[in-house]
Amino acid sequence: MIRNVSFDEIEAVRRHVYDALLGSTARSALPEEKQDELLAQACAEACDILDRWVNSPVWEGLRPAGRGPIADVIPDWRRVRPFLEPLGATLSRLSERRPGISGMPEIGDPEAYINQLIKQAESTGRHYRRFNREELFKQATDRIRVLQSSVCGAAADFAKGSKTRAQRRALARSALKAAGSFLLSAALILGGVPHQTHGTCEVTDNFALI
Repeated sequence: MIRNVSFDEIEAVRRHVYDALLGSTARSALPEEKQDELLAQACAEACDILDRWVNSPVWEGLRPAGRGPIADVIPDWRRVRPFLEPLGATLSRLSERRPGISGMPEIGDPEAYINQLIKQAESTGRHYRRFNREELFKQATDRIRVLQSSVCGAAADFAKGSKTRAQRRALARSALKAAGSFLLSAALILGGVPHQTHGTCEVTDNFALI
C-alpha cells in the first residue's frame, strides 16, 4: 500500500533539487564529482517522491467527482477567489525557502500568483468548454508519470555511467527544473488549498491540474 506523501517530505526533496541545480551551474565552485553526486541524489529522490505522489491517496482524492466540462464546475470564476486566499500564506512561506533558479517561475508576489491561477482557469474554461474533467485528470496523471520517467532515467544514467558527463548533466538539470516546479504545486496542494466542500474540492482539483 502506498502511503501518503507529507508536506515536509516534498519540501525536503524540493530543497535538494534546488541545491543540486544551484550547485551545478557554470559558476559553481564545487568539483564536478560533487556536482554529479548532487544531481544524481536529487534525481533519485525526485523519482521516488513522484512515484509515491501519483500513486498516493492524496492524488487520487483530487480525481474529479464527475465527467462534466471544466466550464461547468463553477459559473462565476470570481467566486473561487475566497477559497484560494489560504494559498497566500503558503506561497510566502515557500518562497522564503526557495532560491532563484534560471528557467523556473518566480513567486515573488503571492497575490499576483493567485490572480494568474484564476486567469488560467478562466482561459481554460472559455477555450475548452466541453473538455471533460476526468480526461483532464488523466492527462495530468500521464504528465506526472512522464516527468517521473525523466528523473528516474537521469538517476539511472548516473548510476550506470551511461552517456557522456555533459549529456547526463544536461538531462538531469532539465528534468530537475520541471520536477522542482511540480513539487512546488504539490506542496501548495498539501499546505495551502482547503477542501471544505464538495464543490470547492472540484474547483481546487482543476486549479492543481491546469
